[in-house]
Amino acid sequence: MGRRLIGLMRKEFVQFFRDTALVLLVFYMFVEIALCGISLTLEVRNVATAVYDADRSNQSQDLIDAFDRLQNFTVGKQVTDPTQIDELMDSGEVQLGLIIPPSFSRDIASGQTAEIQLLFGGSNSIITKQAMADASSLLRDYNTKIAWERVGQSGLSGHSFLPQVNNQVRIWYIPNLKYVYFVMLTMLAISVVVLGILLPAASIVREKEAGTFEQLMVTPVSAAELITAKLLPMIAIKLVGLTIGIALSLWVFDVPLRGSVLLFYGISLVMFLSSMGIGVMLGVFAQNMQQTLLLGFFIFFPMAFLSGTVVPINNMPQALQWLTYISPLRYYVDVTLGVFLKGVGLDVLWPQTVALAALGMIFLSTSVFQLRRSLA
Repeated sequence: MGRRLIGLMRKEFVQFFRDTALVLLVFYMFVEIALCGISLTLEVRNVATAVYDADRSNQSQDLIDAFDRLQNFTVGKQVTDPTQIDELMDSGEVQLGLIIPPSFSRDIASGQTAEIQLLFGGSNSIITKQAMADASSLLRDYNTKIAWERVGQSGLSGHSFLPQVNNQVRIWYIPNLKYVYFVMLTMLAISVVVLGILLPAASIVREKEAGTFEQLMVTPVSAAELITAKLLPMIAIKLVGLTIGIALSLWVFDVPLRGSVLLFYGISLVMFLSSMGIGVMLGVFAQNMQQTLLLGFFIFFPMAFLSGTVVPINNMPQALQWLTYISPLRYYVDVTLGVFLKGVGLDVLWPQTVALAALGMIFLSTSVFQLRRSLA
């Protein structure tokens, strides 16, 4: 009995290690745990901040340094015109703008209230709410600091005539911080990308399961013709699904559409190339529908994770931030939020469009090569 049991166990191990998809699944589960432990956090860190300092004093620089010292904020740009903050917000380069008026140090020196302005993007309400709380905490500490400095200089024992900094908050894009806008738009982007991967993959695998894929191998049909014939109907189906998703977002959940819907459709067509290229590669590799879904899981979770929808990209380690550049979903989420919430055009979204086109060319050319080898 013991010998038979050992033989059966050996057979199970051999079958397990022969199933590449299952081995990858087990390995991936541990990788996923490590990735979540490293990056998944509810804290908001490294919020990209642009500063317009009209005062140019030691006092204003002290406030800027206070923001920069805090891990939650990263002062990466100091602009010479407050309108430049608008452009940086639209392009997504910064999520916070700090405007210091020319009377800042003078008001503090005279014991008055110095006003500053904080501009929050607001496209992601969770990040915005946390950043607002962090900024308020920072300003409370800063007010305490300058009050004690004033007491030490003048010998005051009370709190009369003590200066303080008051912030005027302005939230762009979603002034009411309605989180459903962000959820609906990111889910729309994720759904379109997932469908773009699954549909062509399922189509190819269905051919394999029906035995017609082998028949195609002996026909004069080229790999490019086969991919084109499969992708064009899928594009039509995805456009219908995208239209339904847009209609639900606008009319059921009152998501604003501030940009051009035609531009969004145009960039979506470019994105289809990337997702469908991945789908064809998945279909060539998988042997049945179960493998397709299993391998699709390996793709969907990292792609969503690296898009910035689950964890802000600024919160990730630098190595993972570099990996986000190969995720089409990262660029498509930027496009979706940019068109619907920010109302920006191609003059702002061209980097994302070019990136999607480049990834589409890489993925499609790779899939054509793989399919050609399969048909050979």
